[in-house]
Amino acid sequence: MSDEKPTEEEFSKEDQEKFEKNGLRQYGVYSAIVFQMLATMGLAFWGGKKINDYFEIQSNLLTVGIGFLGMGLAFYNLLHQLKNIQNNENKK
Repeated sequence: MSDEKPTEEEFSKEDQEKFEKNGLRQYGVYSAIVFQMLATMGLAFWGGKKINDYFEIQSNLLTVGIGFLGMGLAFYNLLHQLKNIQNNENKK
């Protein structure tokens, strides 16, 4: 085997379509989105707790507020990424 990169001529349109419709590849894309959402929400709640502890506030208002802000950002990012995936599928 050579170390050269394959050219476009070596990949047919049929091969490209098979790669893009591969179930395992789609599973990877969607599972990455889920882990990104979990990380965003987890970091938001963790950061809110740290800020709450730093300012020594008795109630957990900052933890909950920043956590919900992180959840909102995670869902916005989810919708944006799903929209991009749908647009890419419709172009083909």
